[in-house]
Amino acid sequence: MAQNNKRMLMTVGDARVGKSTVCKLLIDLLHSQGKAVKAYDHDNFQKLQAYKNLITVNSLDFFRNETDQILEDFKNQQLEIIIVDMPGQYVDKICNYIDNSSLFQLLDKYNWRLTFIQPISHRLDCLQYMETILNFSRERANFIVIKNYHFDHRFKNYYSSLQNKLYSAGGIDLILNKLHTDHYEAMERTNKPYSQIREDRSIYILYRSYIYRWMQNFNQLVLENQVASNYLGLSNCDF
Repeated sequence: MAQNNKRMLMTVGDARVGKSTVCKLLIDLLHSQGKAVKAYDHDNFQKLQAYKNLITVNSLDFFRNETDQILEDFKNQQLEIIIVDMPGQYVDKICNYIDNSSLFQLLDKYNWRLTFIQPISHRLDCLQYMETILNFSRERANFIVIKNYHFDHRFKNYYSSLQNKLYSAGGIDLILNKLHTDHYEAMERTNKPYSQIREDRSIYILYRSYIYRWMQNFNQLVLENQVASNYLGLSNCDF
């Protein structure tokens, strides 16, 4: 069984469902576990820039053939995780990019593995994007769905139509608990990594307490799930 578990983590799906939020949580978690992480921000709003003091964060347009530096990253023996925050709603273009750049073949060549991460809300568009990615990737990538409780707790359409298909493809789903809008906005205004919010006295101590518990809940959920840990590059097994 291979011990190398280098991972490219790519957030995909609808816009404004929490992709950048999940990226930030994962950067903090991976960094706290001693992983060598690099991030690419494809979003014009540069939502990952606050993390430049923790890891290398570069901006990159994957749709304009600016991907040579990704190839160099695959060759980097020290780098363990690449996180790519893709823009929302461009699922067809993402699939075309992966095909045109022979990304799956390059990942195999350099012993990397791709994990798609898709936060979902109650919107049906999320399920359409999910099905497109699942049909496209098949066994060539792993898939994690993040049920964002900020939008809903029920996800009836997901449970009735796509959860079984996700599980059949080896995918898993996790929960991101709801954080009160006031707490989230206060945290974002600091323009700091989430992991540094606990010590930021510009935020009410009660807010910081809720934010800390919200982060810890997500981290614990990931670390206690062996499949999630593997798909995110946190464990050394490869399956």
